[in-house]
Amino acid sequence: MVTKELEKTKAVVKVNPFADPAYESLKAEVGKYAQYVLDKVVDSPKAVTELTVDVNIGAKLGKQIEQLRKGYKDPLVQYGKAIDAAFKPLSDPIERARQIAAQKIRAFNDEQREKQRKIDEENARLAREQAEREARIEAENEARQAERTVDEDGVIEGPDLIPVPEEVEHIPDAPVVQKASTDFGSASERMVGKFQLVDIKMVPANLLLLNERAVNALLRAGIREIEGLKIWEEPEVSFRSK
Repeated sequence: MVTKELEKTKAVVKVNPFADPAYESLKAEVGKYAQYVLDKVVDSPKAVTELTVDVNIGAKLGKQIEQLRKGYKDPLVQYGKAIDAAFKPLSDPIERARQIAAQKIRAFNDEQREKQRKIDEENARLAREQAEREARIEAENEARQAERTVDEDGVIEGPDLIPVPEEVEHIPDAPVVQKASTDFGSASERMVGKFQLVDIKMVPANLLLLNERAVNALLRAGIREIEGLKIWEEPEVSFRSK
């Protein structure tokens, strides 16, 4: 809602962004951009790269919004709260789109990790069966070799040796996109430490009551074992604009 203070403004200081064509233009761009990110399907490494481009385009759009917002707010600080409220419908969709983009990239990578787990299990099974086959063939060939003789003409008589089978082709990996770099910026995923309180009696005294800031500082430092806490890692996607 436009406040009375904004409605009473004259040409000396601009305080009503709703009437500004630049605001309306950005609003239209934000609407299209946010909907595009919402509709984006992340199902391949290429899609992760494309979504990274989209998010960093959104970051540039956010900078335009911020520049326009400051142009209204700085000349007259007392209108700050009213101006912030006016721009919230613009900045919120971009932040939400950023969060959704991170969720989609994280979901894709989680699927890739699960695929890789199954691939590793299958490749291990194939390698194990290959080794077992080769061991059986080697044993059989040793037995056959013992039965073979060479006559006076140099001709080998006896059972033929079993050829060693070709190595089974392993299933290719399902890569996780750890970082997608583009001309607009990058998206990267890293494992971030998380914790859940399990037994307060077991938690070191310096971490009580519970000092979550201290716990998170330890997690950032790479600590993954704290008595009384359940600690795990979750992927976290971050973006950096150029």
